[in-house]
This record gives sequence, C-alpha cells and structure tokens, in this order.
Amino acid sequence: MIGLGAIPLCNLVWATTDLGTLGSPYVTISPNSGPPGTKITITVSHIPDISKINYPYPDLYIYLPFSQPFGTTLTSHCGGQDCFPIYTYNDALNQDFVDRIITFSLPSTNNSKPISLNGFENSVCDVTVNDKVMERFSTLCNTKDEPQGTYQIKFAWMLESDSEQIHTTNIIPFVVTSGISPSAGPVADNGNIILKEYQNGTISQAQFYTELKARGWNDEQIRQALAVIGKLPHQMGISGPDDKLSIYQTNSTASPTNTTQKNTTISAIPQPKIKQDINITKIKGQDNASFLVQQNSSIRLTQSNSTFQPPQNDSIWNNIIIGLSITAAAIMAVVFIFVKMHRSKENAR
Repeated sequence: MIGLGAIPLCNLVWATTDLGTLGSPYVTISPNSGPPGTKITITVSHIPDISKINYPYPDLYIYLPFSQPFGTTLTSHCGGQDCFPIYTYNDALNQDFVDRIITFSLPSTNNSKPISLNGFENSVCDVTVNDKVMERFSTLCNTKDEPQGTYQIKFAWMLESDSEQIHTTNIIPFVVTSGISPSAGPVADNGNIILKEYQNGTISQAQFYTELKARGWNDEQIRQALAVIGKLPHQMGISGPDDKLSIYQTNSTASPTNTTQKNTTISAIPQPKIKQDINITKIKGQDNASFLVQQNSSIRLTQSNSTFQPPQNDSIWNNIIIGLSITAAAIMAVVFIFVKMHRSKENAR
C-alpha cells in the first residue's frame, strides 16, 4: 500500500512543464544588417499567455551574442552570451502582454562617450526593453568595433527553477558589415553640454529632448538626467507624474522654440458694386420743352461674402425729387393754359 501511494507522489515531484507547447511570439528586427554603431530595434509581439501553466514556471529569454567576441558577458548560464528575461510568469499573471521593444547600438569607436547618472554609466549600447535599461555596456560601447560576421539573436523559454531546461522559439540573424553607421560621425558630445545648457536656460525644453534623442538617449535616461539637474515636474513645483516626458512624447516634432504658429490668411473685403437701372421718360410741355423724369428707379447691390451695407445715394433721391417737381409744374402749366384758353372762348361768345 505504501509503495502504491508513493507512485503518484513521485510523478508529482518529477512533473515538469513542456516548454515546446508554450508557443512562439512574433519577432521582427530593424535593420537586419549594418556596420558597428548601428542602432538595432527588435519588436516582440503576440506573446503567449502562460498564466495557466503549472509549476515549474517558464520565462521568455532573449540571447544577445554581440559581446561574446570581446569575452564580456553579464550572465554565466547563457552559454557565453548575454541573456535576460523579457517576459515572465508574473507578467502573465498581471496580464502584461504588451509588445516588447528592445533597442541597443552595436559597439563602435565612433559612439558617443557614456554619461554618469545616479551612479550608473549610461551609453547608447545599453540594452533597453520598453525604455527600461536591462543591460549596460558602458566600458565596451565606444572602445571597440563590433567584428564583422553573422550573429544569431535567439529567443527561448527557460524554466525559472532549472536554467538548463530551455526551448528555442525564434532565431533572428543580424549581419555586421564594414564601414561606419550612417548615424555615426566623429566622436560626438555625450550630452553633458546639452544638460548644462538646459540647466542654465540657454536652450528650450524641446531642443533638450531632441538633442539627447539624437545622441541615442531613451526616455528613462532623459528622466534620470532631469532628476540630476532638478528639472522633474515635482522638483519645479509643477503637478504631474515624473515618469512622463509629456513635451517629447506628445510633440516629438516640436519646433526649437516649442511654439506653434497657425497660418493666417487675411483677405480684403471686396467693396460692393452699386448698379443703377433708371428708366427715362420725356414729357412735352406747351412750349415744346422736354423734361426728363426718372421712373422706377432701383438700386441693385452686388457684393461678395460681405455684410457691408452701402450708404444711401443722396444724389439719386435729389434727382427724383427734382424730376417730380418739374413734372408737377409742367402739369400745372398745362392745366392753367387749358383753363385760360377755355375762358377766352367763353368770353368771345
């Protein structure tokens, strides 16, 4: 009975997670080749949900081979390569399935010098995941050139309880070529001058972000720099979270003066055109004099997109009044002559 009862317990103790059944994420790399100093961006998406997996729990690791030629590795259990988890069982429990954006630059003697922040040496070669520094390579970054050749970037599931239990999910090749990275020129300032200029107020906040981004700084490094020089929101008495770089993230294309100008077109309001239609009638009096009378005078207003109201034309009304007066006088004269002639005929009888 004891022997039979021990069999299930034995199976439970030796039970393990089948890493081959966990699935594979989708991985892209940009670019897939380049000379020393090239900035590499790796995107890991469609990460499988492992929250329902029983113990022992797995984690998803990335293996980077670029420090291997120099004999510099930070973790001893990855076969001479640098490796670290980018997705863990705890992440799955917290429903953290967002894409992982991994960035770093290859070692090159043309890289900018590292800068010291909060006791750490930060460089463009530091490996970041979603802007969080995971591995630092300050001593290697600008003192060596990455040797030419084809390198294999590997992703694999690894058991938390047994680092020798791994299952490779993705292998992404990268070819290091000869030459100098297009983004690398002569050894550039590592950002110290920019920090001092911003601290002294000689450059704008937008220039500060732009210049540091051009030197390969990520948001976390910029935030740390702001903390060192006392420019975080709470240090300046401004409400808002310190971990948000609002100016850069919401307006990465801001102008050097961080101003926005709107194109305004001012057009002159067209003057209205007044057109008169006047009918002219001739009235003949007894002395064959001709009188001009304005009839059915009308004013038509032509205007374009304007609410302008034209003033009254006094001369038009004056002409009308004069014309009517003359007409009335002519009629009275005709009547007077007619009456006089009629009385003369009566007297003659």
